[in-house]
Amino acid sequence: MKLDSASRRRIEVFELRLRIELATIEAYHRVSQPEKPLLYINNVTERLSMVIGLVPPGETLEAVGLVRLVRHVYGRASDILHGRSNMVDAPAVIIDEWRSIVERLETLAGVRPAVGSN
Repeated sequence: MKLDSASRRRIEVFELRLRIELATIEAYHRVSQPEKPLLYINNVTERLSMVIGLVPPGETLEAVGLVRLVRHVYGRASDILHGRSNMVDAPAVIIDEWRSIVERLETLAGVRPAVGSN
């Protein structure tokens, strides 16, 4: 079955939302070091602040800015996926921008290696 471009982009939006949730879980584990692993996460937008605990003090403002961007991406992605947005067919340029934001989050959360590291 061949998907049209709108369906592919919708799947990409869903994937980005899942990646945000997984990075948030990883940040939670790295900061809190719980005895029992967190298998799912609720209140993703609130728990994104765990990412701030992963950076040195000099990078806090940058991390806060990234968390704000990721909260926006997560909210807009959820709106698209749940039909609360008139932007059902998100333009590829927006998805590309969101992907770069999610990749920065994943790097900070330790899910993705930093650029230039081996």
